[in-house]
Amino acid sequence: MLQASVNVGAQKWSNLFSIESKNSIFLNMKINVGVVDDKSINRSTVKQKLQSYSEVTLMLEAGNGQDFLDQLKNLTEENRPDVVLMDLDMPVMDGIDAIKIASATYPKMKFIVLTVFEDTERIFEAIKAGANGYLLKDDKAVNIMDAISNVIDFNGVPMSPIIARKAMELMLGSKPVEASSSIEQLGLTQRETEILKELASGATYNAIGEKLFISPLTVRKHVANLYEKLHVSNRMQIVSIAQKNKLI
Repeated sequence: MLQASVNVGAQKWSNLFSIESKNSIFLNMKINVGVVDDKSINRSTVKQKLQSYSEVTLMLEAGNGQDFLDQLKNLTEENRPDVVLMDLDMPVMDGIDAIKIASATYPKMKFIVLTVFEDTERIFEAIKAGANGYLLKDDKAVNIMDAISNVIDFNGVPMSPIIARKAMELMLGSKPVEASSSIEQLGLTQRETEILKELASGATYNAIGEKLFISPLTVRKHVANLYEKLHVSNRMQIVSIAQKNKLI
């Protein structure tokens, strides 16, 4: 019964993030993309999948996280990738550390983890580091393109169905801060409480920033503080706490 619930929940989640759409509309006519993987054959495979899409321009190709960061320093803002397809397991510097550093230095840049790993712990490590989506390397080209469109045009969080299912399983077995705890007990500031409420209602970082008159980067920092204080790793756990505290 539990497994059936997990499967249904995962499917709903996957549908919500909408990476299977056959009619994706690209609101941005040009998207600069970077590919980071230590194996040249993997980089070539990704490039082959994307080459038929005229909207995409490959701006950067790197063999590890440090190589990626070094190349970024030499690129002007207009030539930097809008979206980076990042492998996790690489020598010198792995994808998680690279995402963590780059997302802080280049807050407009989006990161989609593209890996063979299906390990749930690494999913949330990557997301907490700043990843905007998580796909498997054998995902079809249309799914990768839909994911790119999703993070650029809709600030979405695309995941492959199998990843969404594993994330659901992890959440069902996770133990965040007791949702019944009051806001005072949780030690949240007034600003953090405001952002908690907006997150739980489904608002994006940009929308929250506009409503509260702060930058999306400031919102991201507050969200990081929320995750640490509440001992959660995803928005669905945030929603649960907000519901119990009658914030939504």
